[in-house]
Amino acid sequence: MMLAVWIGLLLFAFVCGCALLLTARAQHRIRASRHISMTAYGSYAQAQQDKHDLNLFGLAQQLRRRLGAAASFGLSFQSLGLIGAVFLFAGPALQKGGPSVVSIGLPILALFGILVSASLAEMSSAVPTAGGVYHWASALGTRRWGWYAGWFHLAGHLAMMALMNGACAFIIDKMLSAWFIYSSSWLTTGILLGIITVTQVLVNLWGTGRTGALQEAGILLHAAVLAAIIGGIFIAFGQSVYSPKLLYTFQNASLDGHVTPWAFIAGVLVLQKLFLGMDGAAQASEETSDPRLRVPWAIYLSSVYTMIGGFVLFMCLTLVLPAIVGTALFSSSDSLLAAAALDGWQGNSLILAVIAAAIWGSGNSEMLICSRAVFCMARDQALPFSRALSQVSREQQSPIAAVITTAVFSVILFGAGRMVDGGEAGVSSLLGFAVLCLQLAYVIPIWIKLRLRGRHRLLEDAPWNLGSYSTVVNWTALVWLILSGALAVFALGRWGAVGVAILLIIVMVMDRKYRKQHLAKLQSRLKRPKGEIIRIERKFHLH
Repeated sequence: MMLAVWIGLLLFAFVCGCALLLTARAQHRIRASRHISMTAYGSYAQAQQDKHDLNLFGLAQQLRRRLGAAASFGLSFQSLGLIGAVFLFAGPALQKGGPSVVSIGLPILALFGILVSASLAEMSSAVPTAGGVYHWASALGTRRWGWYAGWFHLAGHLAMMALMNGACAFIIDKMLSAWFIYSSSWLTTGILLGIITVTQVLVNLWGTGRTGALQEAGILLHAAVLAAIIGGIFIAFGQSVYSPKLLYTFQNASLDGHVTPWAFIAGVLVLQKLFLGMDGAAQASEETSDPRLRVPWAIYLSSVYTMIGGFVLFMCLTLVLPAIVGTALFSSSDSLLAAAALDGWQGNSLILAVIAAAIWGSGNSEMLICSRAVFCMARDQALPFSRALSQVSREQQSPIAAVITTAVFSVILFGAGRMVDGGEAGVSSLLGFAVLCLQLAYVIPIWIKLRLRGRHRLLEDAPWNLGSYSTVVNWTALVWLILSGALAVFALGRWGAVGVAILLIIVMVMDRKYRKQHLAKLQSRLKRPKGEIIRIERKFHLH
């Protein structure tokens, strides 16, 4: 058994070594590139360079650039939603696949997640616009590829937002029901979900600078939650921590029965949320200073730090798994994370409030990501009511209509998932839908990049790239996304796949309706004269 322990630790060390190797390779390529960052010459000089890069794509600078490196990283890191993902899926994953899901499955999942993030980071450096996946596929491929990638990407992030906000509402509802002595139900959870979503709308209309400060604060909050939960676990169970051998047992969460190989795979796939959504920083490229470098680093490093934090947290939870009982608020079947936190802090609900705040931050990041995706697609006439959805407020310099639309559809999506799942707190259908949508959205631009073999002006000019490593990374990422997506259809339930099929039909029908105007808009944008761009930019105070 100790041999298995050493093999597991070596596996984790190998993943860390791969992450360091890719980091060093990207840094070497940046130094060798022709990109010159103007940050040393002041914010105005950098803003002018960023605006020039954006204008080359026929786009005017309408959003205010107020996000730095930390805020950009915070956007991707909170989009991955480590605390929210562990709250929702730690229990189901361990119940399906047992402790070995952590010791063996999580490092493998992290390795492929990091490779996918590295592939996406290259494209974010090549196309520094707020369209993200949608613009990467459009710029490197064709209008049609961008259309489908954009719709799948938007739907996936909307589902992620619904999951995070639903988890936050669930925690707050449990706390309030204990304080004010009422029966928690899906009606009360739904009301709180609406209130949470409204607060996020107000924050997103607050202005980019303040939103960026919240993204930075979210990093510290996640770190504080991790420290508090891990510290509480060892305070409560420090004298009775189980042997590390427990991590390598192929038994279910109750440790009374062996799991099958398929159950292990299903448990690993439940944790895919930990490594999907890292592209979030790309949606704020037009609000980030020096996005050709800061956005790809945010995408890549968010996956790396999520791997480290997630592995440590899951190990701590698993090592005390047999001793976790929970309280009247949360049993280990409701949420392993909440039960462990309450056990560790002797039922102190303050720890739940901090967890809820961290998950609220993840939902808030998703709202920013989704609203920018809506704004960019509407700007290119790829959505109904494009004129209204592409408007930017001169005062807040925020796409208000896009933010409100995002909020409404996330609530609708959560309601649909709740109806399908019959009230399960984990909302497995939403997870399956989100995973499949995002994997399809990532597959499209990665496949286009492989077909080009890196021979594209935009890719060649990108300062953040992996050089000769790129082909291996891209092929591995592509195969993983296709294989894990196919397995996820069976592991996460059929309703996610049904939802994706329905979305595909809707998008195909809409493509026929909006094809001409979308194509005409893209063509006119690329031919837009400099004078027209300047006239648009004069309406906004950009500095």
